[in-house]
Amino acid sequence: MRVHFLACAFAVGIGSLGACGGSSDTTLLSDAGGASSSGGAGVACATAGACGTQKCDANLGCVQCLADVDCSGGNPFCVRGACEACRTSADCGAAAPVCAPGSHQCVRSCLGDGGVACNGDTAKCDPASGACVECVAASDCPAGRPICEPQTKQCAECAKASDCPATKPRCDLRDFRCVECTTSADCGAGRTCDPRENRCIAACSSDAQCTPGTPKCNLPTATCVQCLTAPDCAGTSTPVCATSHRCVECVTSSDCKADGGAPICDTGRGRCAECLRDTDCPSSGNQKGKCDNGACRLN
Repeated sequence: MRVHFLACAFAVGIGSLGACGGSSDTTLLSDAGGASSSGGAGVACATAGACGTQKCDANLGCVQCLADVDCSGGNPFCVRGACEACRTSADCGAAAPVCAPGSHQCVRSCLGDGGVACNGDTAKCDPASGACVECVAASDCPAGRPICEPQTKQCAECAKASDCPATKPRCDLRDFRCVECTTSADCGAGRTCDPRENRCIAACSSDAQCTPGTPKCNLPTATCVQCLTAPDCAGTSTPVCATSHRCVECVTSSDCKADGGAPICDTGRGRCAECLRDTDCPSSGNQKGKCDNGACRLN
């Protein structure tokens, strides 16, 4: 689950880099127990070339965007490394006037007469924003994710390093979970931080040091990976090498067959799907199309 900040003003103990207007909102990793761009090595992707075609944010790692100029279409705002539909509710129209803090999509308000009913994973109505959210207080959260992150209003494992145990002493502020490392400086000699899983692993300098499951040494990060280029994935059902250096079915919709029943690339999962959102699905009569785990159905 990827989560994003609603605004550039952050909670106590969380820092901010850059201005709101044209750049993504970021949080200093020094507050999460790692090195910040102003004080050290940064996250694991800071090594040149580590992100492939993605961009390296010194505080968040490999991301889709660094500023609004990197975004276009229906998702013009760069919020914590991802292109989103809105940054704040000021970006939304009258029909859906609330920018949901977790998804950064414009939604209807849950406040007042005629407000939408909140249910499921977002069962709480946030009185401050009017959005349906997962939590408004820590008491709304389960034991495994005991913190109600104040900007996203989502239950989280951590908001800072001190929330984490000694076995996973860093707080990854991309999704607010405790991890072993955010930079290779967190690991001992001869070891490096795997940017995909945020764990310390043996560093490599050649393919000979890698195992069959991850046979290629990605020199910029000194980590063994599944692929470096598309030929490494040839002859499989996942023929594309993603920027995460994993063989996947697709990275863009052009990798999917338009007439194969799954023409849209779910980039988060690296697989071709029939739909990503309800608007991708046709309606029939009084029944509206609904996207359910990548497949369309009538609701």
